[in-house]
Amino acid sequence: MIDNISSKKRKMVTIVDPHIKKDEGYQVFKTMRDNDYFVKTKTGQQFEGHCWPGTSMYGDYTNAEVREAWAKNFLPENYVGSTLDLYTWNDMNEPSVFNGPEVSMPRDNLHKKAGIHSTKEFDVEHRDVHNLYGMMYHRATVEGHLLRNPNQRPFVLTRAFFAGTHRYGPIWTGDNMGKWDHLTISVPMLLSMSMGGLSYVGADVGGFFYDPSEELLTRWHQFGIWYPFYRAHAHLETKRREPWVLGETCITRVREAVSTRYQMLPTWYTRMMEFTEMGAPVLRPLYFDTLGLDHGVWPHIDTHMLVGDDILVRVVDDKTGA
Repeated sequence: MIDNISSKKRKMVTIVDPHIKKDEGYQVFKTMRDNDYFVKTKTGQQFEGHCWPGTSMYGDYTNAEVREAWAKNFLPENYVGSTLDLYTWNDMNEPSVFNGPEVSMPRDNLHKKAGIHSTKEFDVEHRDVHNLYGMMYHRATVEGHLLRNPNQRPFVLTRAFFAGTHRYGPIWTGDNMGKWDHLTISVPMLLSMSMGGLSYVGADVGGFFYDPSEELLTRWHQFGIWYPFYRAHAHLETKRREPWVLGETCITRVREAVSTRYQMLPTWYTRMMEFTEMGAPVLRPLYFDTLGLDHGVWPHIDTHMLVGDDILVRVVDDKTGA
């Protein structure tokens, strides 16, 4: 299947999450368990939580040894069925634990302290590394892509992030909804991330939950092409929302938007190079170049954004187009 997709000059991205299914027939689980690579409970037992595969265990990705071992899973000889045209999407890496406190890992779980003298093997509480956990998992996955081919640029999308995630790959804002206010709120969300040093960012176009109207979906694509990371994504139980399902008007408007995105690829590469070399954010608030001295922009900072220094984009935030 991947070869068929590659023949059309396309790539495939599959989800790989940090929770490992507890299954004696699963070699990844057995290897990590036997090498004591899982996070532990406060009593020293390997922690078990519930996520998509059912009972799962969670790698201690804050440990460099575990990250190195995880990266090796992406070597072609270990990742059965993979090719160099297969890339990765890290989801649920906050980490998500369906039966855990606040749908995450207990804060008194234990991680191994690495690089610092310690009297115990596992004596770092999860509360002290929670915000790092998702980034360290993301890092380990990126290192796995580089391990399989150092000359190929990795693509690893992540949901969880921390200061420094910009070094590894794109970020999206998580499970939003197909509602007008969720389109609007993507503006301050993405601007905040961009001003915090995270420029390769985006939100799910059309919303993950709920069924957007044709007008909302169209408007979201028209605005979403100005996200540095642009994609449509939806929950399994939502209605089909491909433009060709909604009719010729939607097809025409979305095609025009996507064509504009492709025409602007040189601009995107330029802005990303400026971000890489100078730290200049790709998305910028209206006050970016005036240090906030132009008070006339303040009423518009949550509905408008600049792409670089010369493209002004405004969100259409209700069905009237006002």
